Amino acid sequence: QGGGLAADLLSAAEQHLLAQGCSRVTLDTTAPLKRAVRFYERHGYRASGSVSDFFGMALYEYEKVIPAKAQ
Repeated sequence: QGGGLAADLLSAAEQHLLAQGCSRVTLDTTAPLKRAVRFYERHGYRASGSVSDFFGMALYEYEKVIPAKAQ
């Protein structure tokens, strides 16, 4: 924890999606995962306002527009 591996993995996933033509990425999380929510928000994800049900628990969607790297 705290070594930056999660941030590196998230960045790699975003770059892979960008290379595949995606410009927006979404993910879902639940309220009890407060550390995950803070992590995603620190990395540019914002709540989309979409909430669904996950076995009786609210599942919140977060989204981010993936910026293309400057050439």
